[in-house]
Amino acid sequence: MNKRGIALILGLLVSLVLFILLGAFVIKTINEHNLVQRYVNSTRALWAAEAGIAEAKKRLPGSPTNGNLGSYSYQATTSYRTTINAREYYDITSVGIVPFVTGGDIRRTVNTVVETGPVDDTKFPYAIDAANDLCFGGNCKKPAEDYLDPDICNGQACWKAKDTAINFRDLFGCEQNDIKNIAIQSGTYYTESNFPGTVNGITWVEVTSGSTLMIGSTVTGQGLMIVNGNVHLGGGYQFKGIMYILGTMTARGTFDAWGSVVVASTAGIDSINGTPVFHWSLDDIRNALRLLALSNTQIVSWKESP
Repeated sequence: MNKRGIALILGLLVSLVLFILLGAFVIKTINEHNLVQRYVNSTRALWAAEAGIAEAKKRLPGSPTNGNLGSYSYQATTSYRTTINAREYYDITSVGIVPFVTGGDIRRTVNTVVETGPVDDTKFPYAIDAANDLCFGGNCKKPAEDYLDPDICNGQACWKAKDTAINFRDLFGCEQNDIKNIAIQSGTYYTESNFPGTVNGITWVEVTSGSTLMIGSTVTGQGLMIVNGNVHLGGGYQFKGIMYILGTMTARGTFDAWGSVVVASTAGIDSINGTPVFHWSLDDIRNALRLLALSNTQIVSWKESP
């Protein structure tokens, strides 16, 4: 065999070795890329699952929640667990899903236990509770019982005047701005000029100083309503829940409130005349407080399913 033949064979062997090394390098690079992509998609799936937890918390105690984040998605389910010391506990399971370009997907599942704020309905023992004096009927000469249903609540009169113990934080467990911000975020923040009458959930009404919120249409409201100013109630309006008035109150004509009405201002006299009726209702009080409790939640247990 001549030298040219030997050189050709050696050249082919070297080329084969280099080709094998190059192929191994390409395969290694592809595998590393796939591992990186899988890690990235796995992280994206985890954050998609966390997004499902966050959305489910906002919808408590609502039904299952599904959503999309671009090409990623989540599937969240909620179930009631128990109630301990006036706090409700819910199980939320969320699955984050990220598809592969080549087909299939990566899924990560997160399980949490969510605790709500406390619900203390014992803070609202009256159908109407006022920090200043209450005037029932013309010239304040009618008995309070004419405007109350029932007359006796928890073995005591269903109303109280000049209640010096009224304190916002003590009643609700949070500051006024906390509830105001909830209403702003929920789109239920109003002024006296755009108040819709029919309200549901947590509502905040900001009344201009020196003005009065006039509620006089035959519509209904329910939930927790904070009125930061003076209010006049009448005209067939019906409300179920807790109404907290930071100004003064007048009630005329036809008006029905189920739950509890609290008037915190000490300025002037709260006047009640006509045919309004204040019904103390524990169920409506609890429903209003539950809205607040469900907007104040925290995760007390977190784990990822294998």
